[in-house]
Amino acid sequence: MRSHGDLARIGVECTGSYGAGRLRFVDNAGLEVREVTAPDRSDRRRRGKDDTIDAENAAHAAFAQIRTVTPKPRDGMVESLRVLQVTRKTAISARRVALQMIKSQVISAPEELRDLPVQQVRCGGMPRVLFRRPALPVFA
Repeated sequence: MRSHGDLARIGVECTGSYGAGRLRFVDNAGLEVREVTAPDRSDRRRRGKDDTIDAENAAHAAFAQIRTVTPKPRDGMVESLRVLQVTRKTAISARRVALQMIKSQVISAPEELRDLPVQQVRCGGMPRVLFRRPALPVFA
């Protein structure tokens, strides 16, 4: 980027989850970073929605210092807590989906498997999955 001349500042559209790595890289390079807020609506109506146009608008906004804010730092205790919360939320969601899949498999299992006495899991009355290998068919 510096081959085009002196670099005053860099405007980044999204410094949240996807732009956090880019923000960290540019910040470590010692450049001033500005987060560009919502794009110019009149320009989007006129020129249409396009990533190239959005990038140009972000660069112009950063240069003119309009619609820009200082991005939140993505380090320290607050970021650590955010990562833990996102991880927990994802794990809870994955567990719920897995339990729903197990329940649907148990309901649609053959009768001889459904009638087996199984221990109940602590939450939701879900039957514990029996890890058994199915009998291999004999080919003659």
